[in-house]
Amino acid sequence: MRTWMYKMDTWWAGLLIGLLFPVVVFFLYWLFLYSQISFPVRFIYYLKNGYLLSNVIKLCGLSNLLLFYLGLNKKMDRFSKGVIISIVLYVILVAYVTYYHEPELD
Repeated sequence: MRTWMYKMDTWWAGLLIGLLFPVVVFFLYWLFLYSQISFPVRFIYYLKNGYLLSNVIKLCGLSNLLLFYLGLNKKMDRFSKGVIISIVLYVILVAYVTYYHEPELD
């Protein structure tokens, strides 16, 4: 009989969970710290104009370290490989947002 950990030990499951988990963390960040601002349009506008968007995305991407640790601790190597791929995609997203969407400091 297969356990849930054995079923989740695929790289695409790690990739999917690694992409969705930071989105949940982003929502929780808004919910606990900035719930007075409407989500997502005004909140992202606020972060973008305050030069904070890339920093918040970095914090949300760091939450993948928890998933990576879980995968390593439970010896789910293929799952961890998917999480690493999602971390690389978040690094690309941070670079894109930093250089093309946040206003220049003068």
